[in-house]
Amino acid sequence: MNWKTFAAAVIAAPILAACGGGGGTSAPPPEVRLCPASLDYNTVYTGGGGDGELVKLQLDTTKMTWQITYVESPIPQTTGTVSPTRAGTSQSGTITQETLLPTQKLNQCAFRLNGASLDPNRPARIFVGFGVAGGTIPGKEIQFGGILGEGAVPDTTFPYYPFIGFSSLETNIANVAGTYNQLGYHQVPSQNFLPVAVDSKITINADGTWTECDNTGVNAGTCQQPGTNFVQSSDGSGAFETDKFQGQAKPTLATTPYAKGFMIVGKLRNQLVPILVRTGVANSTLTPNPQNGISGPVADDESGISILAPQTAVAQGSQDGEYIGVDSAFNYRTTAIAGAQATLLDPFQPSQASLATALNLSYAEAVPGVVTSVHTDAAAGSAPTGKFIFSGGVFGFLDMTNASSPYFTIGAFVQ
Repeated sequence: MNWKTFAAAVIAAPILAACGGGGGTSAPPPEVRLCPASLDYNTVYTGGGGDGELVKLQLDTTKMTWQITYVESPIPQTTGTVSPTRAGTSQSGTITQETLLPTQKLNQCAFRLNGASLDPNRPARIFVGFGVAGGTIPGKEIQFGGILGEGAVPDTTFPYYPFIGFSSLETNIANVAGTYNQLGYHQVPSQNFLPVAVDSKITINADGTWTECDNTGVNAGTCQQPGTNFVQSSDGSGAFETDKFQGQAKPTLATTPYAKGFMIVGKLRNQLVPILVRTGVANSTLTPNPQNGISGPVADDESGISILAPQTAVAQGSQDGEYIGVDSAFNYRTTAIAGAQATLLDPFQPSQASLATALNLSYAEAVPGVVTSVHTDAAAGSAPTGKFIFSGGVFGFLDMTNASSPYFTIGAFVQ
């Protein structure tokens, strides 16, 4: 099938489904919702940001308001500084129901977070499902002059940051024990926002000890425990914490790791969905920083997000459907998977073929649980450049077609 035809088909499918079947005179069955009919602040979505933040999101669809609490964060509160960060602070505003998606079923589960984006032409949006919320959270303008020429961060404005969170968490590490594939994306602000891919195998034990075997980065080919044992974080978020967490790139100014890792384990569709954020650390004070206790210049600021999925075989067809999320280029993406094909589209401009990416998938799985991909326009016989992993109706996709500019997205199942 021609990929443009495929793209049109997957977009037409939900529209046709929403219209119901033809023929007969009986009343159509009630439409099945894709998300709760209402939400209030008693439902808390705890999750990770693409910027390495540990975040709690709350929506009230009666009062039409939003609130975000930054539990842990590498993002400075004030442009031109590196600390204090947004950790321990919150933001709030009003929400507006989305209207620009292809069907009403989708629109009634999507909301604009008014005031959350730093670019009026790129609204911050949250897409809500049963037990999961994904989309974007408030961005920030980041800049720092460095110290004696070290650790400078170029002035860069992020309109928003990608986010995924869950309303129900697994908080017993023994229940998380297992072997997982990990895919993700980090950036190093003090190295001109160097993009860094995350691609590894992680084994977690019931006592919180763990091993990471990296396929990329400075530790490629090495198996080690790159941080302290996973324990429940003292911040009360329900996330697991690992300290002195090594990154995928060489730190700008640190002889040992200072960053922390926070693993949020969502319980979704009777499966576990671990999201691991690396919360980088930067410090410019000679006296102890009251927020992190560090003295002296430090730049271990690599931060980002990754997803873990079990090393369990994935059957072709078992993950078919539409997913929605945000990618590492800060674009909203619908990913439609049908058999051995996948198409990434702009959900607000689904008919724009120039904005679509078409992939051929292979379920041969040299590594259990890793579905590989190649762009449909690649030369015949080209080696796979992408990897998909799945758990609980959530996928992670890492594409290394351009190794110096890795592409990553997380998507949550819609229908």
